[in-house]
Amino acid sequence: MAAEIKWQELMGGVLAFVGAVTASATHEIKNELAVINEQGSLVQELLQMAARGREVDPARLEELIGRVLIRVARADGVVKRLNAFAHSADLERQETDPAQSLELIGKLFGRLAGLRGLTLELAPTPAGLVLPALPVLFEQVVWACLRGAADVAAKGSTLRLGLTIEGDAARLLVEGELAQPPALPPAPLLTALRAEARVVEGRALSLRLPLAGAEG
Repeated sequence: MAAEIKWQELMGGVLAFVGAVTASATHEIKNELAVINEQGSLVQELLQMAARGREVDPARLEELIGRVLIRVARADGVVKRLNAFAHSADLERQETDPAQSLELIGKLFGRLAGLRGLTLELAPTPAGLVLPALPVLFEQVVWACLRGAADVAAKGSTLRLGLTIEGDAARLLVEGELAQPPALPPAPLLTALRAEARVVEGRALSLRLPLAGAEG
């Protein structure tokens, strides 16, 4: 008999996951806006100097405006990722494109990895795969694996995230220089995804997830 899904625990985990992703993304946006504001103030000072008749270095002005545009592009990228993530919570989406979800979560987790002095590498994901799961649940389990590995990874090391095909299932692997075995994702989440999780040689997290069409 399949394990019973503990819906209250599952939904509580989903809410915590959505909150963590949103908090991280909005903090990143706030940082970009702070830099934009700082650089914009410098541009304003130069323009005020020019209005008072002082000569302004065009190269300096161009440099500052260029920095503003770079930060605007970065902030726009975060907003687009956050918007895509928001659509992951659509409960009518019963299937997941793992390639898109892995890329999205990899980019959203990048800030947290950087704060821990880690680099995140994403291996190419086979195209055309479909997982019979809500996108938000698959993305949550990927986030949980990355968080578990990051908690025990050596500073300055690299975490590698990849997904391969094994018959009628997909194998998700997160590996790196881990000081101790990483924590497994929450049991209610694994049950909902019909996923099997294990630690490989104390240095990696491995998840087996059935593909669409596989027998339960």
